[in-house]
Amino acid sequence: MDASRSPARPAWVDGVNALGANLGGAEHLVALDADSLLAAARASTGLDDFGDDSWREPFGVLVGAIAREAQLNTVGRLMTRAELVRVLANRLRLVDLWKRHPEILDAEVRAPIFIVGTARSGTSILHEVLAQDPRLRSPATWEVFYSVPPPEPATYASDPRIPGTDHEVKLWHEVAPEYLTMHANAAVHPQECIFLMGHELASAHFSGVLDVPSYSAWLATHDLTPAFRFHRRMLQTLQWKHPRERWLLKAPSHLSVLPALFAAYPDAHVVFTHRDPAKTVPSTVSLMATLRRMRRDDVDPRAIAQGTLGGVARGLEKMMAERASGAIPDAQFVDLRYADVMRDPLAAIRTVYQRLDLTLPPETEERMRAYLAAKPRAKHGAHRYQPADFGIDPERLRARYAAYAERFDVPPEEA
Repeated sequence: MDASRSPARPAWVDGVNALGANLGGAEHLVALDADSLLAAARASTGLDDFGDDSWREPFGVLVGAIAREAQLNTVGRLMTRAELVRVLANRLRLVDLWKRHPEILDAEVRAPIFIVGTARSGTSILHEVLAQDPRLRSPATWEVFYSVPPPEPATYASDPRIPGTDHEVKLWHEVAPEYLTMHANAAVHPQECIFLMGHELASAHFSGVLDVPSYSAWLATHDLTPAFRFHRRMLQTLQWKHPRERWLLKAPSHLSVLPALFAAYPDAHVVFTHRDPAKTVPSTVSLMATLRRMRRDDVDPRAIAQGTLGGVARGLEKMMAERASGAIPDAQFVDLRYADVMRDPLAAIRTVYQRLDLTLPPETEERMRAYLAAKPRAKHGAHRYQPADFGIDPERLRARYAAYAERFDVPPEEA
């Protein structure tokens, strides 16, 4: 990213990055090789059984891509090492728990609800609002990151893991303050599926925050069924002592892997949000550039834009073809226009409930209304970007996505 047009980093971030630069490279301070990461996870837990070996190939691809491609600065290496060690350690603890309590993995995960759509199409706010329904269970960040011991109802809101996790995830706001205008992190917020699937080391999270094209290519060409299998086991674990009627889940990246999702959850329902690509694509590019700039110095938003334009288009075309052919169950989708959600959120949510054959009690609707009132758009400032900065012409972009917009009656938004 052109330094002259990028937001200034906080002084402490520049200072920490200088520590590595002054020594000829951050790799001299922070190790990211496979052996070091695995040893750290084992040492932090006293455990050494990672379970089946399906995670090892994506782990090797990811670690190799980081070494060759990611160009991480000191802060980036620290963040990435901490994240990978946490994931590996949590996996060790989960596998140990399942060996001691195999009955966990016999439990049913009934008719989960997945929110899917292109990034920046309203999936996060919809997830948060629907999570106000006490019958639905969304995985909070803290329990996804630190899953053992599994949560219990009596201490769910006061668990001692919450404060530390909150500091951890809000570090992103400190490294790049502009990120808060795009997405607010918190330990108690509902978390995306990509962080559950990260325990299989096969997750769009890593290809989003890191510039690792060879790993991204691996994800795009490999079966993610093992990642969904681990995802299911985590849900079984989190619901063991704290169940509700149905799981409420979310990940825009499921767009391109819907057959694997339905293979793992044949009775799932997908609430699919639809928004003008001329808005979602540039916003996604801006977000990804910010995420990557947290961890490296040189970021090329135009290169990100080219990859995003093609990737989102292919994902939408694939989804439409799969629904039309019956490869995935079209009847289990609820299509929801972002424009309708913004115009009258509760009316849109009532439509979702009707399609899912769920009742919406007045007290639940009031909880949702209160949540929306407490979280207005741009609460933390406006997310500012210009499509031209990324080499994007909105009208040409709309033309490329015309079939999608026509299929789901997606209205263009004003600039």
